[in-house]
Amino acid sequence: MFDITFVSDAPEEQPDGWVGLWGSVQLGAYAEDFLAPLGPWQRADYERQWIDAAQRLVSPAARAAFFTAAFQFWWVMWREGKTVIVQEQLLIPERLEGLTDWQAAPYQLIWERQATSGDGTPISEWRLGVADIEGFLARRGG
Repeated sequence: MFDITFVSDAPEEQPDGWVGLWGSVQLGAYAEDFLAPLGPWQRADYERQWIDAAQRLVSPAARAAFFTAAFQFWWVMWREGKTVIVQEQLLIPERLEGLTDWQAAPYQLIWERQATSGDGTPISEWRLGVADIEGFLARRGG
């Protein structure tokens, strides 16, 4: 099962002054909560991007990413046949430098999948089926 959704309706102010909405991502049996900052992106922007990413993933584009913090944190997914491999990644500012086509962003920032870090440490990954992404789209009307 795959899902990404907001679990709160009311924005929550943080001690350092920014405001966010609580959400949750589910990757099979694994679930993680996140606090999505509001500002440049609002709830509808995140939800629209999630649908777009899922549609891309089940189309000929074999990679997509789902933001949980606009241009900061995302869940990157690569489709390999009927399997979808997922990694959570931090977008460091250097990766955003020189980005000119914001319509194609964030997808042009997705690199080829690497299963290990530069020092050989395995990168945490989850596996889903393409049917899990299709189920997400069916539930969301995408």
